[in-house]
Amino acid sequence: MVADQLSLIDTDTLSYILKRQEPAYQNSLHYLPKFGGLKISCLSYYECRRGCQAIGATKRLQVFQDLLQITEVLYLTSPILEKASEVCGVLKQAGWPTGEFDLLIGTTALVNGLIMVPNNEKHYQPLIDYFGLVVENWR
Repeated sequence: MVADQLSLIDTDTLSYILKRQEPAYQNSLHYLPKFGGLKISCLSYYECRRGCQAIGATKRLQVFQDLLQITEVLYLTSPILEKASEVCGVLKQAGWPTGEFDLLIGTTALVNGLIMVPNNEKHYQPLIDYFGLVVENWR
């Protein structure tokens, strides 16, 4: 099911789209006509590009470059970093361990009012529980 709201595509979902793995790929095809493109974090950009280059996946890297033509890359801004610092403090006090990239990507979605589209919601569970992050799994 594809959201009726703008979404931020997480790295793992982006990888499934690039590999044309169903149902993530099919869901992206339903999403694109509604919203005209994808949104990803600059961290997902880095993780995806790094992953392709690390394994010599030149064809997948070209698919990624092509997809970037219709993808908005969201960069870490002061409001995102300020919110991420707040989120990190709250979660550490509550005893939740968080990966830095997941925290920053999830906070990017929160600050921009976007639905988060991860493959593994558990990575974002603290942001869901404490900050109301909305997630949708395309797998």
